[in-house]
Amino acid sequence: MPDMEWMNSLLVDVFGRINKIEERAIAAGFGHAVSISEMHIIAQIGAEQPVRMSRVAQAVGVTLATLTVACDRLEAKGLVQRARSCQDRRVVHITLTDKGRTAYEHHRAFHERMVAAALAGLSGEQTAVLAHSLEKLRDFFRQEEVAMEQAAQG
Repeated sequence: MPDMEWMNSLLVDVFGRINKIEERAIAAGFGHAVSISEMHIIAQIGAEQPVRMSRVAQAVGVTLATLTVACDRLEAKGLVQRARSCQDRRVVHITLTDKGRTAYEHHRAFHERMVAAALAGLSGEQTAVLAHSLEKLRDFFRQEEVAMEQAAQG
């Protein structure tokens, strides 16, 4: 059984490599014009477009004001377009342009390769254990996020 220090080292290394490789994959496909944060916004939009800006903000964990600034940059780069709802002018929908769709597909393919590599050679039982472990890790991060937000508020 791996000890805590080894497991911590492994997790830190994996998270660091995911970010570094994802950043390089984005740069290789689109130049340095798209940051990881911007790509994650693009990924949320591409998953269910057209989508309300408020929904994207919630999904990526930012305020609507922060998303608006990011979308200004993405719109200037020709990756997204925004339109007010015809039914409710307060609602803004966002969609990907053709260039944005290309970025989305490139990013999605990277994640498909990453997941396939992680699951390659694992039995169904091993895959289930990995999924359960990742769910526990996700839940830990969610709890930490809530605690940090509560601490910041008061």
